[in-house]
Amino acid sequence: MRVTLIRPRYFSVWESLACGYIASYLNRYYKGELELRFFDGFFDSDKQIIEGAVDSDYVAFSCTSPQMNHALALARQIKEQNGKVKTVFGGHHPSSLPDQTLAQPNVDFVVVGEGETGMLAILNLKNPPKILYARVIENLDTIPFPDRKLIRQDRTLALTEKNDGERIASVLSSRGCPFNCIFCTGDHDVFRSHTRRRSVWHIIEEIDELIGEWDIDFLKFADAEANTSEGWLQDFCLEKIHEKIDVPFGCNIHAALIGKSTLDLMKKADCREIWVGVESGSSRILKEIRKGITVETVENVFRWAKECGIRTRAYFMVGFPSETREDFKMTLDLAGRLEADVVGCTILAPYPRTQIYEEYRDKFNLEKVNWESVDEYKNAVWRTPNFSNEELYELQSEFMDKFKDRSCFRQRKV
Repeated sequence: MRVTLIRPRYFSVWESLACGYIASYLNRYYKGELELRFFDGFFDSDKQIIEGAVDSDYVAFSCTSPQMNHALALARQIKEQNGKVKTVFGGHHPSSLPDQTLAQPNVDFVVVGEGETGMLAILNLKNPPKILYARVIENLDTIPFPDRKLIRQDRTLALTEKNDGERIASVLSSRGCPFNCIFCTGDHDVFRSHTRRRSVWHIIEEIDELIGEWDIDFLKFADAEANTSEGWLQDFCLEKIHEKIDVPFGCNIHAALIGKSTLDLMKKADCREIWVGVESGSSRILKEIRKGITVETVENVFRWAKECGIRTRAYFMVGFPSETREDFKMTLDLAGRLEADVVGCTILAPYPRTQIYEEYRDKFNLEKVNWESVDEYKNAVWRTPNFSNEELYELQSEFMDKFKDRSCFRQRKV
């Protein structure tokens, strides 16, 4: 069986952990002969991808919404050269809109949910369903470490070393998100269940491998929130200290689930920075979007982090449905008070299956959106009752002009 895994083109690069996990899972659990290939649209040209995939039995695409157009274009060109190739679409967008995805030309199968069990079922079943709802993996320790050789970890390490002066790699310690923000699927589209965590020893073993085989300088947790279990995070820090693992790390933190003692412990475990989705400085907006935090909670976390010497990144957003100019002013004021080391401001993107998408799908004709032109930072789609799309861009620019000395990477002005 010859299977090609593809990460379509995206505006940024990072390890394709999804494809790496699927590859390692298939290698362990598929009982037949298997040849796996991988291509990344950030590094590989369309010509390289098509030529490398055209003689496959299955070609599988892992897609977010902005990646769908490129994936569909590649699928068309591959099938034009070999109509016997079967295409499989999975990831956030196909899992959110399976029927719409299957209706697209050159899509044979859609996997809803976790790609490991979904792709394994596609290969094992004689006549798999066109839309396959994948089995949830309760014990994440049964998934082997991602196949970093297949997904060419060396390319991303070389790029981070060039851009940041460090060899940066990421790990994923959990799946799922317990929160239900109205602008986010919260990983429910793919992971579809309660939050599950890998054991601490399993993560420590993978970090040891990253240090030994890839000589990394910095570790990023790719979790939506690394502290959905504060106890787990504390145990990880204690074990990292005990094992004398001296590579620094950073992670996303939900402000409502962290205390000063945990931040102190994280610093001792060489946590260099935390990243917090603050979104708004308006208490009313925070409640409306179901963020699960308060302004006071956020201010506490940033103060504690500063006291213990952990760098901070604060991410904000404009474009919430009822947001007013006064709400935006509160956001500016809060961003100033927090004194974060890095600041970013995005425009709300109404991705499929979010509450925002469902409420405004018909009004803004969201089913016809060209998602390739939409991401959090730039999109010509979104507007609100109080702000046109152009005015949202003006708010974003005003925010970033105020904090231009601390801009996040994608918003730095060269």
